[in-house]
Amino acid sequence: MNMKKVLKKGIALLLALIMVLSLVACGGKGGKDVSGEQVDGNRTQLYVYNFLGGFGAEWLAAAKERFEELHKDTVYEEGKKGVQIVINNAKQSGDVMQNQVVYNKEEVYFTEHAYYYSMKEAGALGDITEAVTKDLSVYGDKEGSTILSKMSDDQKAFFGIEEDGETHYYGIPHYAGYTSLIYNVDLFEEEKYYFADGVTSAEQLEDYFILRSDDKKSAGPDGEYGTSDDGLPATFDEFFILCDYIAECGQTPVTWRGASYDDYLRKFLLSIEANIEGKEQMALNYSMNGTATNLGTASANGFTKGSGSTAITAANGYEMFGQAGKYYALDFMRRLATNDKYHGELVFNSSYSHMNAQEDFLYAGHDNGETDPIAMLVEGIWWENEAQTTFDAMADSMGEDYAKENRNFALMPLPKVNASDLGKNTLLDSLYSICFMKSNIEEWKKPLALDFIAFANSDESLVEFTQMTNTPKALNYEMSEDEMSVMTTFGRSVMELKQKSDIVYPFSTEAIYVNQSSQFDAGEVWKTMVGDTVYSGPATAFHEDNISAADYFAGMLKYNKDNWKLKVY
Repeated sequence: MNMKKVLKKGIALLLALIMVLSLVACGGKGGKDVSGEQVDGNRTQLYVYNFLGGFGAEWLAAAKERFEELHKDTVYEEGKKGVQIVINNAKQSGDVMQNQVVYNKEEVYFTEHAYYYSMKEAGALGDITEAVTKDLSVYGDKEGSTILSKMSDDQKAFFGIEEDGETHYYGIPHYAGYTSLIYNVDLFEEEKYYFADGVTSAEQLEDYFILRSDDKKSAGPDGEYGTSDDGLPATFDEFFILCDYIAECGQTPVTWRGASYDDYLRKFLLSIEANIEGKEQMALNYSMNGTATNLGTASANGFTKGSGSTAITAANGYEMFGQAGKYYALDFMRRLATNDKYHGELVFNSSYSHMNAQEDFLYAGHDNGETDPIAMLVEGIWWENEAQTTFDAMADSMGEDYAKENRNFALMPLPKVNASDLGKNTLLDSLYSICFMKSNIEEWKKPLALDFIAFANSDESLVEFTQMTNTPKALNYEMSEDEMSVMTTFGRSVMELKQKSDIVYPFSTEAIYVNQSSQFDAGEVWKTMVGDTVYSGPATAFHEDNISAADYFAGMLKYNKDNWKLKVY
């Protein structure tokens, strides 16, 4: 037989096999999708991707069920009635899948770590302006409510792209992602780990703290009495007095994951810096367009602020690495990382995962004396939802008192450098989350995708998301006391702090950011050179090589100034 014919026949069979397998993978009429859900050939399918991280998938399953019921008689496709939302829960972030989106089956995406302008340039994003400006009263919102009306001015400026004299939107914010300190409220209450009002010095550590629950607490980080942060450490010095006292009581002040610990700790450092600098000055790190008022130098004696202010542009943006907030965040981390009594034993152990740290945080003090109680955890606000399996296991084996809804944790407002700095809190959202529609979705299916995006961001859906995950979406919306009542203590604390805080989003529309968004990520901005060694993780430099905060800080300015010419602006 002719070899060419054999090859052609073989190729034809292979292509046929690939087509069959593709149909099986896509479900086909009456088949199963990759999600395992039976595909209903009588309804129109919308394929939705969900990043399966700490926020889980329960919220999307609930939205799917309500949307399908709402549109059970809607005709989007000739010959079919009703809608089926087919969900693919996986763990590929936006930056990883950027060039895959147009080839994927999924048509609507909820993901994170997505560089919006890079994805737009790659041709992955479809125009969702219609969904962003749609009146959501059809889904129960008040008249005139839109996704756009729930976005901050910063978000509107970033996601809105001017084309042909009009503003178009190709993505919208998804969930909020703050990394900070979580504290065990039950332990704080039991041990009285709250600062007493009016005590500025003491011979014994215990004298700084309340003796009885009804003792007057200090005003806390917000400087106001009668608020939820009363008695919490207001300054860095108070924070470490608290750590000393917790350690003196035979307990562990702070823990965090040891696996890739620099990743979480870099985000934590950004949170500390943002809370020191405030929204306007912190935002300069991304816009490179404004006046820096807090630059200076550091030595063994601490930070020295320069005289006057500095106009920041893309050309001299490296000057921002001399910002006071960076030095003080580094100094805070060095104190925490280099004193072994302040942190758990495994926080620098590469096999100690974030799930291990969460489990220890929950079990410590409740495991028949095997481990000492742990007061605080460095984590993202999604931790409680992520730790659901541990909560369930504890409740099953130890009783309902250990269920998630019956335990009390809270997001700690971060302390300031000095008492004179007390006041407004600032949070930094470092997850780059996004919801979008793929660019090459079939034209006839766009109305369905746009309807689902609008529906998923209606007030009812936002509230449902928050109730299920105990975390907020990165939009502005209100919840009633009744709606909040089903949430955990932790979830309520996050919502409260979000409402009271300024929010910094680490992005801008300036060319220097748009052209290289990834260079402004937490994994990049803490790079320094000390001697001949380049560090990207301050905690490693402090713990492993005993580098000083001043040397690390000075090295950041030099390293970035030397490399700034490589940036495109």
